[in-house]
Parts: sequence; structure tokens; C-alpha cells
Amino acid sequence: MLKKYLLIGIILGVIGFIPLKSEALSLAQRFSGAILLQVDSHGEAWYVYPVNLKRYYLKDGNAAYDIMRKFGVGITNVNLDRIKNSLVEAKKQSGKIFLQVESHGEAYYVNSDGRLYYLKDGVAAYSVMRQLGQGIATKDLSLIPVGDNSSTNPVVTPADSWSSYEEKKVMVGATSFTVKMITIDLAAPGLQIVTDTGNNEDCIKDCQVKPLADYVKASSGFAAIHGSYFCPSDYADCATKKGSYYFPVYNSRLGRMINGVQLPWPTTGPFLVFGSNNKPYFFLSMQEFKDIVTFEKNYSTKIIAAIGNKPALIHDSQNIVSTQELDNKQLTTKGYRGGIGIKGNKAYLVIATSATVVDLAGVMQSLGMEQALNLDGGGSSALYYQGAYKVGPGRSLPNAIIFKK
Repeated sequence: MLKKYLLIGIILGVIGFIPLKSEALSLAQRFSGAILLQVDSHGEAWYVYPVNLKRYYLKDGNAAYDIMRKFGVGITNVNLDRIKNSLVEAKKQSGKIFLQVESHGEAYYVNSDGRLYYLKDGVAAYSVMRQLGQGIATKDLSLIPVGDNSSTNPVVTPADSWSSYEEKKVMVGATSFTVKMITIDLAAPGLQIVTDTGNNEDCIKDCQVKPLADYVKASSGFAAIHGSYFCPSDYADCATKKGSYYFPVYNSRLGRMINGVQLPWPTTGPFLVFGSNNKPYFFLSMQEFKDIVTFEKNYSTKIIAAIGNKPALIHDSQNIVSTQELDNKQLTTKGYRGGIGIKGNKAYLVIATSATVVDLAGVMQSLGMEQALNLDGGGSSALYYQGAYKVGPGRSLPNAIIFKK
């Protein structure tokens, strides 16, 4: 049986890096049953379960042992011999783990080449897995959804006491909305909030865009959501201004405001700012914020992150979306809608499905938010937590909100 040394064998067995560009489903299908090694992190090992195409974290030997017990399939001696003696049959079972139930529960892993590898003990597992582990970059690994083994012992990357992810139903009147939500305690020790932009300067055309996972990696973050509305390259009327966005965003890396020229305009809209100790400040108008110098003087704090977008959803616990300027798509088009909310000392990264912007405001109100800002949505929607996309990846983005520790 597999012992605690399996993870050591897997990690030390890294044999290369595989750059991937596939969509999430095809990527998971490609690596169905494989052992993947997160080579640009700390060599974390994952098993892609062929039945549901989700990945399971092999945190240590005990976690790997739990995976064996949960996903190992009992097999008779006759059927095991059939697989051993037929390459065709073996390849059909690629990536599965079999337990020889008529003997002593010996474990076999079926590799993609059709060979069976006997996992006699930890030493044998070490020898086997050093041959079979396949390297993968974090941004590609994040496209494969994380499975939850909570029916036994959790083996996925766990939430800590300061953050969590959940999917839940939220009622707005008589309508139920599916909501995907990350909750983050702003008092978490060492927590840093980052608003980042693809461009280091103001940009009105051909702005640099990249996947949300790339923003997360650059900041060593653990959670993130897409940012403001922008002009995507797949829109015909964006041909001359690809990636451009109208709203100011504070670049936390550089300590400067991108598109700060928009701050004085009353039509620019609301602004969410985080100051020292991650304290949030919500302005209904950019004119109330004025500028960095004025803000820091008036509130005796240093700005660490900030993002603007339209419309404001909740202000001082009141749903104010009806007072905001909305276009027809925001009013009537159902789809993914994203936003960031503040309640007490916690931040909430929220994506509602099959919702309008008005619906999203209702969701935020039902969740008890004190302040909430609408973000982009639709095909740009992306939500990332603990190494995996929960929504997305969607389009490449010109800016994003990231949380790191």
C-alpha cells in the first residue's frame, strides 16, 4: 500500500515543464489520471481523477494514502491479469488506481503508456513516481478545477481561518441566484491588497492584457477577481482601442494612479480605496476622492490599493443602484456579474450567475453588504482562489484585484 513517502517521490520525480495553452476541459482531459507537479511553485503534487477530471492535492504521505483509499478501485485477480496482459485494455484504464481485493490489497497505478506500476511501499512509490511525474506551470494547472475530498480527510489546498470560498443560493425577492464568493478577513496577519494593471502608464489603446492567473502569480496572491470594464479585442468597435478602460486604477506595484486624469470628472463614477491596515473607503464620486495627496492628508493614511468602476451597488447598507446611470445591457442582459463588497472588516469577491447589474445589487443587499461596487462581467468574469479558477479564466484583463499574504 502507498505510504507517506509517496509525495517525496512525486516531487523529486519532476522531469520537465510542459507549457499548455488549452481550454480548461481539454486540458483536464489531456491529463486525466496524471500526476502533475507544480514546477514554478514548490513542487506541489496533484492527481487528476479520471472520473470527474478534477485535481486532488497530495499534500503529504497521509493525504496521498487517503487518495488511494478513496479512488482506488477493487479488482479481481482475473481482471487484473487481463489488464496486465493486454496493452489495449490497460490503456483503457489509464490513470486509474486498482486494489487487488482477492489478495492483500496491493495497489497498482496504470500509466498512460499502458504499463502497470506496483506500489509496494513508500520506497517503490518513490521509484515509480519519479519516472511518471509531469511538470506543469501554475497558470495552466489553475485551469483544472480542484476537487474536494471532504467526505474523508480534506486533501485540497484548504481555506485558512482568514479566508474561504463558497457557492451558495441567494434569494432576491422570489428569485434564486447562484453565487460564487470568496470571503477575506481584512485583519488577517500579513494580508496585502493589490490592484494591478497590465500597463505601467496611462493607456488609451492597445493596452496590455493578461489572464487573471498571471496577475495572481506576479503578486504571489491567493485570491483575485477581474477588475473594471474595458474594451476587449473581440469587440468590433474596439479595434482601435483594445484593452483600454476609462476608470482610474491604483497600481500597487508602482505606487501610482493609472488613468488618474479621469479623477476630476463627475461622470467617472464611484471609487473603492484601501488605506493603511487594509481599511476600506468608498466614494460615490471620484470628485469626493479628489487625488492621492488630498486623500492621504484628509484621512491620515497611505493608499495601498484602489479601483473605480460603475455603478455603485450598495452604499451605507442601502441598495442605491436605482439612483445610478445604467445602460440597457446592465439593466436587461442576464449573465455573469461580478462585484466587490465590504461588510464589517471583511471583503467579499462575488460573482452571480444569470444576473443583471440590478440583480447583482439585490444579491449584495441580501448578503448584507455595507458597501459594494460593480465590476466587469460576462466573458471577462474570473474568480481565483487557492491555486484554481472558480470562474473563468475568461478574457485577458487590463487590471485586477488581488489578495496576498
